[in-house]
Amino acid sequence: MAAATMTAAAAGLAPKSALAAARPDAAAGVGTARGNGRSAGIWLAGDTHVHTDHSSDGSTPRQLSDQRDPGDMPVQAQLTKAEENGADFLPLTDHRVYDQHWDPQWESKNMLLIPGEEVNGSPHAVVLGAVDTVVDGANPAGSAQFRHFQQSIWEAQAQHAVWQTAHPDDGEYTRADGPSANASAQGVNTVEIWNASSDPDVEIEYAENRWNAGFRFAAVGAGGSHHRPLWETQAPGNPTTWVFAADRSVRAILDAMRAGHTTVGRHKSGPFLTIEADVNGDGRFEAMGGDEVIVRQRRLNRRAALRVRVQSGKGARVLVYATPGRSAGPLAEFTAASDDETYDVPLAFPAGVERHAWFRAEVRQAGQLSGREADPTLPDQLYAATTPVFVSVGSAAEPEPEIPLPAAERGADGAQLVIGEQGAFAGFADVAVADGTRHVVAEVHDDHRTTVVYRRVEERGHPAKAVVLSGDSGTARFPRVAVSGKDVWVVWQDERGHEQPHRPTILLRHSSNGGKTFGKAQQLSDGRGRAEHPALAVLNGGHPLVAWADNAGGGAFDVLAQVVGVDRRPVNLSAQGKVTDPGNPDADARSPRWPASLFPAVAADGDGRAVVIWQDDRYDPDPLWTGHTPPPGEEASGGTSPDNWQILARTLPSPGADWTELVKVSKATDAASVHPAIAVDGDGEFVVAWETKALSQSGVNLSLRSVRSGDAGATWSAPEPVALDPAAMSQRPSLSADPDGAVRVVWYDSRSTDWRWKVFTARLDAGSGWSAAERLTVPGNNTWPAIDGGTVVFTTDRSATRIQRDSTHEIHLIQAG
Repeated sequence: MAAATMTAAAAGLAPKSALAAARPDAAAGVGTARGNGRSAGIWLAGDTHVHTDHSSDGSTPRQLSDQRDPGDMPVQAQLTKAEENGADFLPLTDHRVYDQHWDPQWESKNMLLIPGEEVNGSPHAVVLGAVDTVVDGANPAGSAQFRHFQQSIWEAQAQHAVWQTAHPDDGEYTRADGPSANASAQGVNTVEIWNASSDPDVEIEYAENRWNAGFRFAAVGAGGSHHRPLWETQAPGNPTTWVFAADRSVRAILDAMRAGHTTVGRHKSGPFLTIEADVNGDGRFEAMGGDEVIVRQRRLNRRAALRVRVQSGKGARVLVYATPGRSAGPLAEFTAASDDETYDVPLAFPAGVERHAWFRAEVRQAGQLSGREADPTLPDQLYAATTPVFVSVGSAAEPEPEIPLPAAERGADGAQLVIGEQGAFAGFADVAVADGTRHVVAEVHDDHRTTVVYRRVEERGHPAKAVVLSGDSGTARFPRVAVSGKDVWVVWQDERGHEQPHRPTILLRHSSNGGKTFGKAQQLSDGRGRAEHPALAVLNGGHPLVAWADNAGGGAFDVLAQVVGVDRRPVNLSAQGKVTDPGNPDADARSPRWPASLFPAVAADGDGRAVVIWQDDRYDPDPLWTGHTPPPGEEASGGTSPDNWQILARTLPSPGADWTELVKVSKATDAASVHPAIAVDGDGEFVVAWETKALSQSGVNLSLRSVRSGDAGATWSAPEPVALDPAAMSQRPSLSADPDGAVRVVWYDSRSTDWRWKVFTARLDAGSGWSAAERLTVPGNNTWPAIDGGTVVFTTDRSATRIQRDSTHEIHLIQAG
């Protein structure tokens, strides 16, 4: 949902004095209640920026040896330390890589593990909640410095992930020069105002500078932990980011960060600092840190007030600041006389501030440096800080960057809204077409829950009512749909509300009447591991073939496949020839070998044959570990470059038959081949497309490659580029045969002049190859397309009303060709 914005006179606003300021206990967040007695939320403690040896420089021995020595920071070490420090949630944000999530150690029964990555080459940023790595591309010649950075923000938003500015004193701001060009990027959700590796006072200067320029984001802390020897001062949770979430779930935590409902303290044990506002002076403190309150006029009710509460801060200074910030001195200052103090401060627009104001609090006291680069001569150090309460006259603030974004393109492209609404998120759609009916599925995020939604769209007439297929679960993700006549199948992954530890299972539902009603969900995976990212096709006998990635054995992720109604149990397709080794993590964190087989795709021809493809890093010398640890006498190499992922395939000759031997589809040894798609043309030829990227850390664009097989996957042609534009990022291909049998590809691409992502398409001619790229979409960012029979569905933010703090993404449908 969009971040909290309210009018001061809005009816039904419940008091948040208890809600925002209630003290969490020492063990976990404690739920509080609104004035009407209903559960309102829970304070949860964690960190937002933590590293392991999945970053090639992720530990002290690696950094001191130019990445030659064994590592001492396995995944489990950071998780255990965070649990010891009382964290309720934790991401592992290794440099430009997602491999840490495929490590068998990425598991906790005591914490919510949140997907995370430290992305980009310059400036660094953290993405929380994305599906895979967010690639930092290259700018076209003559572009503004931050173009690639801005496009990465939009890519994260298209996944409803949180974008976080990492240590802004290294990339966005210096005291000497002020904000850099990177500071003009818009749509950031959180900013590290306290990174323990940096200087928090400079980071707060940057945050105040941006708040004064109309940017609206949350304040978070970041341990940035790399080093065991520094755990005393820079372990996970030092500093602690507190998040006021609707419930204890990954989705609720991410939503709270986007809403700005955060506060930061030195440790979980304190100080714990909150700020609230009674903007209309009615005695109810209706706003908390992060909220935006809209008032009709600048002059506020004389009884309007701020309420600041500090706990476990006896003897510390409590300072309240308002626009423009510390440069104007504190609005109020107190010394905490006890370990639980509450202060009410009159609330009024500061002198000289006409429309947009903010109010925040911080705690300072003498003691340990707040960051490794903090000024040791300061009389006191930062111990706690809140996200501001924002107050605006007439309308919410909009960013006023030093370098504006190019104007968004306008115009109609004929796309039709099928799933979603303004203020909510819908994404990761799929489509299947039969007899003129388009069957659309998508993932919908609403009320801090993630559900799978299905909608039937007739060729003529209005779409049928959208149906939630995932029942009362709030953790359903990544649906896929397939159809044969009146038979419709939908598959997805679902944790059914249990995320500690993460154990998604694969669920399948079937409709025999064209999607009008569906039977009960059938569980395909056994629940012993994480079953993720299902793929689906229908064989010519009417049986659905489902493939997914699974680490049910507690080790490497493998691709499993099952012909439902034929196979008694799933078949492991990727274990053939794979070598695994648990290693000795105590001696070298990077010694285990768990090559991963991920992101399967499947297609079936009219003769009952099916091909399953996936990405696999078994050919990398250090699978799942960025960079390469050399044998003695050789130079280290690779840095944080991606693994050498390749595309592999196996073929099912007919339902019930044995699968053929594993075949390597991609051939490049100097590039990562990922996120494959597959389709069959009208002549029975299988076509595969994927993203490719040079084995480089950042600043290199993704492009598309494809191959063909005329013998049902036994052999494949040499890879060829698809609509290549070296100056553009092209990603997430989807393939399908058009009604005339020719294969069409769709993808999203960065080549438009307004910088926004657009959906493009091309067709494959058996003689001349791929056609030139043709753009399908016009307004807004348009991403994550899927295609079947010439019908394309995609995610778009075109209905969003703000460029910041508006999560609106919908699923639209358009015809290609």
